[in-house]
Amino acid sequence: MTKSGQGETNRRSRRSSAAEQDGNEGKGQAIRERILDSALDLFSRHGFDGVSLSAIAKHAQVAQPHPYYYFKDKASLWKAAISPPFEAVLQQIQVEDDLKDLNDHDRFRVRLRRIIHASIDNIAMMKIYLQESATPSARLDYIVDTYLKPIHASLEGEIHALASKSGANPAFILAGVVGAIHFFFGTSDLLTRLHGLDVADADTRRDYIDFIVDQVLHATSER
Repeated sequence: MTKSGQGETNRRSRRSSAAEQDGNEGKGQAIRERILDSALDLFSRHGFDGVSLSAIAKHAQVAQPHPYYYFKDKASLWKAAISPPFEAVLQQIQVEDDLKDLNDHDRFRVRLRRIIHASIDNIAMMKIYLQESATPSARLDYIVDTYLKPIHASLEGEIHALASKSGANPAFILAGVVGAIHFFFGTSDLLTRLHGLDVADADTRRDYIDFIVDQVLHATSER
């Protein structure tokens, strides 16, 4: 048997053993959720390449074979772990009934705030996003194609409407917000040392994002 064939046989054996240990569907679901929570935490702190499936199993306090039983490989586990927080952000791209009577500028302001607030409420997700955006990879492509493009597409009409009124470059509107978020989360230690800002504090994060959104969108006001 080839080395690759033996590896696949070993993985199947581990999956079968894990399935037997789980016993029932409810217990299995609980174990799966623990693995996902641990994976999100570890990926956010150490990056994709710095985490192994065995480390995730140890962090989740489950048997070593369990990650292999629930997920095909580390890449599959990574996708499953980041899905819930990113999906929560996608839910914010819909135009709610309470915004339909607002003008373009105010509606865009509220929607953008809701999207960003949904993002920053999950620090682990933001850390993974910052890690993956640093260099080109299949994982960055996945984040962009699956989550970021739909969000951008949902805002594109309002962005161009506002830009046409103000003369602002449409690309600069979102780029200004994204850049500010990158700086805030990517230099958290520096901000703490210089200004005493605690990025982990929910009120601080929300106040900062509200300030940035107000400043960036000021450029979209009619001139």
